[in-house]
Amino acid sequence: MPDKPSREPARDPQDLERLLVSRQHAGDVEGMVALFESDAVIDSSDGRLTRGRAAIEAFFAGVVEAFRAAGRFLDRRQPEVTAGLRTAGLSLRLLVEVRMDQDQMELEFPPELLAACGRHGLGVYVISNDIAAS
Repeated sequence: MPDKPSREPARDPQDLERLLVSRQHAGDVEGMVALFESDAVIDSSDGRLTRGRAAIEAFFAGVVEAFRAAGRFLDRRQPEVTAGLRTAGLSLRLLVEVRMDQDQMELEFPPELLAACGRHGLGVYVISNDIAAS
């Protein structure tokens, strides 16, 4: 990571989303985790709860790494391979499933993943469970 992004504290609950998203865009997992209290709990998905800063950091780091790993996986293959599969009649897409219980979200993919998908002509599709917010 080039320069460390600003670690401006959240002074108002309305600041949290903006700060979390800007740190996510920068790949600043440590900065994302700094926004959580030491005993915070997040719903990771499927009702699984992630408790405490260390576990939340591991969760966010795992998500970022999984997307980067997908990009590296594609980069180890020649684009001609995926073009050949497509020519043979296969439909190739990257599907990302998102489970949420709110009415909106922002999802940012690492540039390495998007570039690799572009080199291989893969569309990126996000599927949501579309649970209405309470």
